[in-house]
Amino acid sequence: MKYVNRNLDNLLAWSVHLLTCSGLIAGFFALICIFKNNQTSAFLFLGLALLIDAIDGTLARKFKVSVLIKNIDGRMLDSVIDFFNYIIIPSVMIYHFNIVPVKFELIIPTIILIISAISYSNSNLMTSDNFYKGFPCIWNILIFYLYLFEFSQFYNLLIISTCIFLKFIPIKFIHPLRVEKYRKYSIVFMLLWFFSSLKLLLDSYYLFNEYFNYFFLTIWMISNLYFLILTIYELYNQVFKNIYLKIKKINI
Repeated sequence: MKYVNRNLDNLLAWSVHLLTCSGLIAGFFALICIFKNNQTSAFLFLGLALLIDAIDGTLARKFKVSVLIKNIDGRMLDSVIDFFNYIIIPSVMIYHFNIVPVKFELIIPTIILIISAISYSNSNLMTSDNFYKGFPCIWNILIFYLYLFEFSQFYNLLIISTCIFLKFIPIKFIHPLRVEKYRKYSIVFMLLWFFSSLKLLLDSYYLFNEYFNYFFLTIWMISNLYFLILTIYELYNQVFKNIYLKIKKINI
């Protein structure tokens, strides 16, 4: 009986790794859709990869994958796949879909690839309370926003450049699943964001059309506002705390 249970546990553990790898397959299909000039399908596959990435870590902890399969580093596997889906594919999108002016269509993806590679190898990427330091490498989500709103190439360049700049500023950006003090609320808003984003993507043609269902747009904006407010709140606390410590040091 113990032998059967052990084999079942190992099977479940390997199943979690395979689930993680399926995120890479979803990313590969997204890449194919890019070359076929099908942006909507590409984002749908990236959304699937995002969903897989959101749940595989929880499953890995539940089924004790790191204990049962010690020779496979699940975090390393996850990071490799994330780099492909969050950085490489959006970089290809920027170039292939002419998201920025022609003069910058190679420069911007190159910068994103370099700073993201350095960021992924940075052991000090997260704060002690599991916030990101600086703008996180979620270029897939940023490009999704640019796709929805259809800004001009100039404004796309301005927005992407701003996010590149924010990568070097130690502002605390929330991780929806890892920041414990906000986790319960963040998961709810993350799910609201995901499903409303899916609705927006499927109806992107009617985004600002009178036939569009504004209910989903409202949910999407509220969920975005939640994460924005948390970032501003943490920034305020961060600045205020530093000022307070400096004043306290002067008084001493």
